[in-house]
Amino acid sequence: MAASPSQIQSVLESFLTSAIQKMVEDTKLNDISDIYLQADAESGELQVYDEEENLVDKTIIFDWVNNSEEESVFNKRVASAVKQALSALASKNVFENSHFVKPLSISLTDESFVVIEELLFLDDDTLRLDDPLLKDLDADLDDFLAKLLSDVE
Repeated sequence: MAASPSQIQSVLESFLTSAIQKMVEDTKLNDISDIYLQADAESGELQVYDEEENLVDKTIIFDWVNNSEEESVFNKRVASAVKQALSALASKNVFENSHFVKPLSISLTDESFVVIEELLFLDDDTLRLDDPLLKDLDADLDDFLAKLLSDVE
């Protein structure tokens, strides 16, 4: 029986919180500005690496085990699920720690650490357009403009 998206989300949030806590507690890591994640479609394993490409933590997402999807489709599914979990963690201020240096980038990579997709980018000075908070901005602005100009004809 497949896990529901909310169950997978919960597992991802718990796992990522644990991995982040391990990085914060690691005395060898002073300033963290890059975090890498790798997912294996065959084993279902999700791995977290620090910016020096050292393994921090890993877990198995059982819904991802022996996945028969094409690699790009699998990566998109993983990226979407992890982005949601990271957005939830960011809204809980998990990354507001002195060990994290902005800009902070969290990326999905292949086994050679080539970035497949950037999952989260946090910077005090930069606002990213792919931010979930801005997803409906276009529609909202269009509605606002239409209402504003409705009596001008």
